[in-house]
Formats: sequence, structure tokens, C-alpha cells
Amino acid sequence: MWPECAGLVEALLLLQGIVPLVQDFFHLCNRALGDQVLEIRNESRCSPAALSMAQLNGGDHQKWRLDSKSRLVSKLGLEGPEGFCEALCLDVAGARDERGSAVIAYRQNEKDNQQWQLEAVATSSTIPGRCRVVKVISQMAGGRALTIESGDQMCRDAALEVHYLARWSDEAGLVRLQRVVWNGGTPKGIIMERLGKQLGKGTGADNKACVLQDIRNGDMSHTAAGAASSLMPVAHVLRRLHRDGYAFNDLHDGNILCCLDNNSYKVIDLGSVTLTGHWVSQLGTDYDGRWSTNRDWRAFGVAFLGLVCGGRQLNLWDLVGTNACTKMHTGAQCPWSAPVPAGDPCVLPADVSSLLVDSGMAWTHTERLNIVSALVAMFAPCINDDDICKKLGVLAGGADH
Repeated sequence: MWPECAGLVEALLLLQGIVPLVQDFFHLCNRALGDQVLEIRNESRCSPAALSMAQLNGGDHQKWRLDSKSRLVSKLGLEGPEGFCEALCLDVAGARDERGSAVIAYRQNEKDNQQWQLEAVATSSTIPGRCRVVKVISQMAGGRALTIESGDQMCRDAALEVHYLARWSDEAGLVRLQRVVWNGGTPKGIIMERLGKQLGKGTGADNKACVLQDIRNGDMSHTAAGAASSLMPVAHVLRRLHRDGYAFNDLHDGNILCCLDNNSYKVIDLGSVTLTGHWVSQLGTDYDGRWSTNRDWRAFGVAFLGLVCGGRQLNLWDLVGTNACTKMHTGAQCPWSAPVPAGDPCVLPADVSSLLVDSGMAWTHTERLNIVSALVAMFAPCINDDDICKKLGVLAGGADH
């Protein structure tokens, strides 16, 4: 068994326990690991310092508190000159707002890669000290959850991604797998084809170089037909996954990249692919396969609207949410991913309708009708993948096959 390490994932319900102590300090534990708690490995007072899970022993290196700036601060201080003690905080290494990014202990700063939200879920009577069950969510734009993964699990995840890339390799809208470096049956390196810019900022900063930024700056343009045509391969990937009983579960405009040799897009990063019914056991029957499929298409809708509406960068994290959370920073439900009864009529969200009005002068009457028709299919309570692809094909100026 490889040692456990801390990192970020996009999991809709990843639970951590908080066992309260004195002076506002607490232990961070994971229900799957019994009485092990998160600690600064080897009681290191250096920065950066590694984290690990270990048996509870009461040391300061295992105690944490949430300070007034939303930082998770260790009781074990950082040694400084003349005995001065500086705080060590949970820190997303390199401020990389990406799935799988490492989390370490680092000297305190004012950046959002050290800011966390503890979202209470329940109180557990199975762990001594009336442990509170919470989700520990990064306050970076991606809203990813803190997780503990063993090396064995990370190896299994990497092998599974290789499997998915090979399984759906005949889809033109999926990044090509070129080579895998294996060691003892475990993928140690995955080499994929080279692609161009990402479609939108994804989890990056507002000034992230991307296609939508180029459109806003006037460096390139997309007609409505061109936008539909270029995204068609990505739509086919979603349709294929859904036919096979899977959900992409992590689609955003940062993992949709343009091709270098033609005017179309491909998706990357299958690390969050799940069975469509995966979330029922954790979130309830409202979050069934239909919900997972709907959510994929509404995330696709963010990218589609960005292209057809003049490079408008929509906030996926507030509209659709992430795999770590389906709520906005305000605590309200993300409006585009709220479960919808199957029998409800299809009504486009008000913000989509407003966006279409703002951008409508650039389209012909027929283009507008076809854009609305495609969006209505994407926001239907019961998604029909074939219908969406067909309507995108009509907008693109040809039939979809």
C-alpha cells in the first residue's frame, strides 16, 4: 500500500470528519480510514511540508483550526528567527486549481489557494467526540474538495483513464492517446496528442489565454454555424458516453481544446468519468442517471453559448457547479444543475434567454430559431442525445450522422 496523500478532487460528496478540541482546534479525519487523522508528516516545521494520514497521537502537528481568513492553520508553527513562530496552513501547491493537485502545508498567505469552506453535512455518532461530517471545499474558482487518496487508488485511477481513452478512441472529439509508459502494470506516464488553446478560461484566471478571449479581442470569430460544427465532435463524445452508461462528470470550457489542424474541438481529462447512476447512493434518487446526463449537456451549453454569443465567458461554477459542489459560493443551488422532474416542460433559464436577446442582432432569423432549438434540447428535463446532435447538425448547415 502506498502512503496516503492529500489532494483536490471533483467529487460531489467527499466527506471529512471534524473532531472538536479545545481552543477552536480540531482533528481532520476521513470516515473510510477509521481513527487516522491528517497530520504534517514527521512534525516538520519547514515550508513546504508534506501531509499524510496517521494514527491519532495528540500531537500539535495533527491539530487544525479555521482562522478568520478561512485558512486551515496547523497548531504546529513554522520555526523562525529568535523563536518567532509563523503559521503553517493547508495550501493547494502552486495554486493549481486542477483535479489531482497536491495539497501541502505552507507558510500563510492571503491567496485563495489557502482558503477553505467547511460545509457541514451531518453529525456522526460513530466517531468519538461527536465528529461533525463536512465537505472541505477549496475557495478557488473550481470549488474542488479536499480528499485523501492512497497511492494504490491513484494508480487505479490512472489505469482507468487509459482504459477510457482506449475504449472511446474512435471518437473524433476525444484527445488521441499516443503512448503509455507502464511500470509493473501501472501507468507512469500518459502521452497524448498536442492540441491548441482551451475554449474558455476553465478553472484559470479571468485573463487566461483562450479562444473566447480571442473572440472578445477581435482576433478571431465564430459564426453560429461554425460554432455548432466545431463543437459537434465533443457532442458525439457525450452521446457515446451516455449510450454506454457513463457521464463525463467534469466537462467545462477549460478541458475543451481546439485542434491544431482543423477548426474543431476535442475534450481531454476523463479522470472524473463515472457511471451515470453513481451519485444516487450519496445524494439521493433525484441525482440519478438522468440528472448526470442533463448536467453534462448543460456544461456543454456553457461552451456553446460562449462561442455563439461573441466570446461571452459564463461562470460554469455558479451555473452548473463542480463535482465537488452543486451550490454557488452564496450557498444557493446552482440554477442549471438543480434536479428537474421528468414531466416538467422545457423552459430555458432566464439568464440564457437574456443572453440570446443581447446577442441576437448578430444572427439571422433562421440562425436564432436553430440556436434556440438546440438549447431547448440541451435543457430538456429528459435529454435525448440524438436530438441534440441532430439540432446542432441543422445549425451547422448539414445533417448529423
